[in-house]
Amino acid sequence: MEMKNQALTAIIVDDEEKAIETLAADLKDYPDVEVVATFTSLQKAKAPIIRQQPDLLFLDVEFPQGNGFELLQSLQPYLQHKTHVIFYSAFDRYMIDALRASAFDFLLKPYNVSELETILERVKCEIVAHTNHFELALEKFFQHDGKFAVQTISRLLLLRISEILCFKYLEDQRSWSIVLTNNEQHRLRSSAKAEDILGMGKNLIRIHSNCILNIDYLASVENKTLRCQLYPPFDEMELYASRRYYSKIKEAIQML
Repeated sequence: MEMKNQALTAIIVDDEEKAIETLAADLKDYPDVEVVATFTSLQKAKAPIIRQQPDLLFLDVEFPQGNGFELLQSLQPYLQHKTHVIFYSAFDRYMIDALRASAFDFLLKPYNVSELETILERVKCEIVAHTNHFELALEKFFQHDGKFAVQTISRLLLLRISEILCFKYLEDQRSWSIVLTNNEQHRLRSSAKAEDILGMGKNLIRIHSNCILNIDYLASVENKTLRCQLYPPFDEMELYASRRYYSKIKEAIQML
């Protein structure tokens, strides 16, 4: 399955260093998979997993202090849909529990490399399918009422361009969010890129690496600070342009 240029990120959590080394070494054979962190402690793993939102989480079951199911349960409110949890254990009795815990798959130690490859291929297929679905939804305009579709992590929004105030990039979540004029904010799926958002309409202009603004709401840009003053009732919002994108803003204003 062909992936886009970005590698899949993986985190391994196992109380046995040797098991971590073996799995990490096997994953190195896949150039489109990058192990970004490994942990032998459940407690130390939780915060980095939430922060990095990996595509793959390989999670052992038995630990001296707790078990992998407990960690997954505590993580679930914070994990995006894109995180594929693969329990791997030397005990097949945990297989049913893993599936009940909504894990993506179960890998029995000692695993065969072909089994690992099958799981990775399934993950890639699912990610590609979700990405294609998002892009199709984003591009599909409903000409009869001027609405178009935006896929968030929890729902499909049907919006008019006038209902969109801006998009903000969430560094800690590694994803964009959409801010609506009614003050609602929704996180987009991680597959959404700035180029996809900008392609939704000429009214959307990138003013900073972390912000795309509906220029219809832009009243002025201060010369020194590059603060973007918006029309009421959004005039209290603090948005700043960067020098890199300032010329693009001026070009867009002249074109409108």
